[in-house]
Amino acid sequence: MTSKILVIDDEPLLEYVIRQLFRHQISAQEFEFDFAINGVQALDKLQANSSFDLVLTDISMPEMDGLTLLEKLPAIDPTLKAVVISAYGDMPNIRTAMNRGAFDFLTKPIDFDDLKITINKTLEFVRFAREKEQQLVTANRQIHYQAFYDEITGFPNRNFLLKQMRSGMNSIRESGQLEAILFLTINRYQIVKYSLGHARAEQLLVEVARRLEAGNLNANLVARVGEDAFAIWLINITNSQLALDVAESIRQALEMPSNLNGTAVFSSVSIGIALDGIGTKDPEDLLRAADAARYEAVVRGAGSAVVFNVDMQSRALEQLQLETDLQNAINLQQFYLNYQPIVSCATGQLIGFEALARWRHPSRGLVSPSEFIPVAERTGLIVALGEWVLSEAVACLSKWHLQFPDYLSLNMSVNLSGIQLFSPNLLPLLDSLLQGYNLRGECLKLEITESVLMENAEAAGVLKSLKNRRVKICLDDFGTGYSNLSYLQLLPIDTLKIDRSFVCCMEEMGKNLALVGAILNIANSLELEAIAEGVETQEQLIMLRSLGCNSYQGYFFSRPLDEEKAVALLRAISPDRVTFASEHIT
Repeated sequence: MTSKILVIDDEPLLEYVIRQLFRHQISAQEFEFDFAINGVQALDKLQANSSFDLVLTDISMPEMDGLTLLEKLPAIDPTLKAVVISAYGDMPNIRTAMNRGAFDFLTKPIDFDDLKITINKTLEFVRFAREKEQQLVTANRQIHYQAFYDEITGFPNRNFLLKQMRSGMNSIRESGQLEAILFLTINRYQIVKYSLGHARAEQLLVEVARRLEAGNLNANLVARVGEDAFAIWLINITNSQLALDVAESIRQALEMPSNLNGTAVFSSVSIGIALDGIGTKDPEDLLRAADAARYEAVVRGAGSAVVFNVDMQSRALEQLQLETDLQNAINLQQFYLNYQPIVSCATGQLIGFEALARWRHPSRGLVSPSEFIPVAERTGLIVALGEWVLSEAVACLSKWHLQFPDYLSLNMSVNLSGIQLFSPNLLPLLDSLLQGYNLRGECLKLEITESVLMENAEAAGVLKSLKNRRVKICLDDFGTGYSNLSYLQLLPIDTLKIDRSFVCCMEEMGKNLALVGAILNIANSLELEAIAEGVETQEQLIMLRSLGCNSYQGYFFSRPLDEEKAVALLRAISPDRVTFASEHIT
């Protein structure tokens, strides 16, 4: 690559000397020189051609001197460097030149060896600086893209949508126009993801995006705002029917099946619509209202489109209040733990407990986990809640080990969300708890859902760190998601937990019985323990025992117990006592 150098000096002989001195580099196209007799001429050349890499300039020149020129160079190219060559090598001139950005200062008469060394050194610095500058520009572009665009579809994301809406909201309202948001979700996206895998699920997203883009929706902006969700921003809307017409166009555009690597997939959408004028003060409110209407559309059935109304707003406000109450519940210690016994299928011996979070709301009473866990996961509060559960469960198990020396092998299972699994605080907290309570790692079992492990390649590294602490890993709800058995074999898992949905109908549905048998065969082939949850009848237990299931939990043995009743159970039965029925505290 040729380095372009501008030499500025009013001495005519210097051009000849430079060309002779660097004739080999010029011939080899390593250097290309241009010349100017003063700062004004040099400035014209620099402004006309921004490809210069280095400036060699004298100080004393007519019209514009070198020191004045130095001040102007950063505005032309911040990475362009200058070396001053002057007979005025006194300290004030050197200091002034360096303060104005000179890279180096050489005095006349010129030592040509020094000049060669200085030119090479300066050019090397310029190349390095420009490379870093380009890396920074590229990084900034990537950061901007990641902040405002979706990598899978190439569509703008939620941040970009809200930014554009905020910038345009006032002008839209001042013009007397209305705006609307259509919030849609792909109804069968989760099924596609779990049955066909992530790659095809992403293909479905790309296909939906393509059809939305080609649908001639007269939209101001289409954005991907969630895993399976898109938002369409419409302006110049006069009534809700126009928005419903657009929703119908979307439904028609997406009703044909998508070809995902040879698999035809039908996938409808549910659409919520919110129009400005419903009391929204911020685009976030409008988007939230459309999302609330989308929820109503999901309830009504696939392909529905629903316009937001005040009743939905009150339900949305209830959801927001629940989020606030959940935050307060963590701070005010409104949560407590129940413990469900885990029992050996073969002997009926008590081998452990699963810690289950319960929320006693001050005005609503008990709030179902199926209601507050999704909210906690969506808001990120699951991390704080999960850390509290883990701390309380470990403290309780340690206390029971001290209280019941015959139960030192008793273990505690704790559910771990995907967010918590990848939290940087997980391993330090775990180390602190195990060391602080002098608890053996193998007495703690962390239950992680199948989808979390299958969807995150980095999960294997976290599991390895947990196994280094001898903590047991349980794959929760096995069989309900998309299982990659080859990948599963690579994970340091100890236990498979069979979901209650497979256990509950084993007596009536031969298919479920065969499925449970298949899961147990997988566990056996991988040398993993198997636990069945949701066992409610003796018939289910007998079937599980005949299929070789290791242990179970469920109402047949015991409902989840508070700490006092769990202690009573431990006191009532010895660890080697065989019990097949509910001979315990209920």
